[in-house]
Amino acid sequence: MKGNDVPGLRSRPRFLSRVTGSRPIAPSMEMSRHTATYEAGGEGALLGAAAGELLVSGTRRAYGFGVQQMVLTAYHLMRAQAVDGETFAANLLEFAYPQDGRSSVYRSPDSWFTAFLEESQRGPSTAMPFRNAGAAIRAVPVGVWFRKDADGLITTAIESARATHTRPESAVSSCVIAGAVAAAGYGQTGWDLVNGAIETAAQAERFIDRSTAVSDVLLRVPDLVGRSARDVSVAVMSWGVEDAEVEVTAMVVALSSPGFEQAAVVVREAAGVVAHAEHVAPLVGAVVGARNGLHRWPWSIPNDLWFAEIGRRLARQIAVVEDLPDPYAVEEVLNYELATDTLVER
Repeated sequence: MKGNDVPGLRSRPRFLSRVTGSRPIAPSMEMSRHTATYEAGGEGALLGAAAGELLVSGTRRAYGFGVQQMVLTAYHLMRAQAVDGETFAANLLEFAYPQDGRSSVYRSPDSWFTAFLEESQRGPSTAMPFRNAGAAIRAVPVGVWFRKDADGLITTAIESARATHTRPESAVSSCVIAGAVAAAGYGQTGWDLVNGAIETAAQAERFIDRSTAVSDVLLRVPDLVGRSARDVSVAVMSWGVEDAEVEVTAMVVALSSPGFEQAAVVVREAAGVVAHAEHVAPLVGAVVGARNGLHRWPWSIPNDLWFAEIGRRLARQIAVVEDLPDPYAVEEVLNYELATDTLVER
């Protein structure tokens, strides 16, 4: 395989295994008492991710650069109904280096992301072999938009990962996260969600024609379902995987699989994992948010109505952004309010 070339998808992951009309239905979903509730499933995923990132963000009272990337992905999808790697990478750069000379609006970016931005500013956008889970948050809107389209979900999740990350583990992990969001949007829980993640990883590996540790590690996750966040994270870290994106994916699938209805409790606990909390909390928030739908979280989330509307449009595949606020302007205003202590918490 060369560059970003990918072969065709050979078969469908479990969470989109059968389609009736335009709606994918897996066997476990057919029996779910929640089935009728999820016609617009997943619309709470972005708000849930923001809720999770707020608990672990390096910026007090605000979400950070991960959720900012997620929003840019959502806008890109609504504009193009796909992700073009080169164009999307340019979108990421615009938040850091706007053409009118204004300042970067990214909040608390990690060193890997700063390195990507600085390298890409010098020439063509350059993805790198980062060993982290930084690309996975961009898979959240992919899972909402493509929850009825397995082929589109895997292709797009891979493209979104490859904008910054070249390692196959990053691509497969992004597919698993997108798949979990899609499945949760239809109410999937427990071992059904875990088994769907395992099958999605296998499909993604065939898609890129590369084996990774993701599939093997996910096979061990069923033993973790129902255990505390601390126990899950200690167990995963003891496996000696040494790939952060793989460890994060295993934790997220394990912690978001129980059908516990108190999303805030699940996300708060996820923020207490012993490693990778900055990735695990927002990704668990995205999955349980996709399952529970739009609701008010017990802590203040800046721009919550914006996240809710973006999620609503993604879930319904409304490809319109002209009446939405410009993302850079939204973040510029939020940064000003944080700097001047004028942010109004509801």
